Amino acid sequence: MPTTLAPTSSGIPQRIAEQVRELVARGALPPGVRLGQAELAEQFDASRMPVREALKLLSAEGIVVHDPNRGFFVAKLSSDEARQLFKMRQVIENLLLESVRWPTKDELHQLHLRAKELETLLNAGDRSHWWMKHRDFHRAIFDLSPEKIIVNEAMRLWSLTDRYRSLLGLPKRPSAEREVVAKHDLVVALADKDRKTLLAVRAQRRQQFEQLLLETLETRGL
Repeated sequence: MPTTLAPTSSGIPQRIAEQVRELVARGALPPGVRLGQAELAEQFDASRMPVREALKLLSAEGIVVHDPNRGFFVAKLSSDEARQLFKMRQVIENLLLESVRWPTKDELHQLHLRAKELETLLNAGDRSHWWMKHRDFHRAIFDLSPEKIIVNEAMRLWSLTDRYRSLLGLPKRPSAEREVVAKHDLVVALADKDRKTLLAVRAQRRQQFEQLLLETLETRGL
């Protein structure tokens, strides 16, 4: 079923890029698959021009690769790339968390509701909505920093590692994997204005995700 996009919007390429980015992260568009412009134009009920612009945006991010003779393809995954991306995320995210202001009472309430919603989506095994809400949760925390250029870079790196998530299952029940995506401790650290714990919890979650991912990549010979 086509995804309808407002024909008068100047942000159509960005919206198509976001849709494709989500499909890649969910595993609906697997690594190495060719992205036909005509097929995507039909899927998103758009002309080929904004589709091509969207693919160029994703190519600049590294999510898509472009071969002038063969077209656009979803970038392949590799352990080497993953390690480098996580090293970069560690540096960038630590800079942001060191600079975030403490959230207001209302912002804390919203973060608590977001964290609770993520748990509900995990229980339901709803990968599509969980992926979007998970990204939004962390963006809300990063946006507490005044360093907006660094925030944008953090989200760019987030997109590059998020596409690896399709290799891992969505943990519906309590488990070590479930703890990796738990958010309650982050909200508590923010509420307590405890920057040391905030940094430690985020680093631990990121490292656990990286370890699970690298083990999966090794098993698959990537």
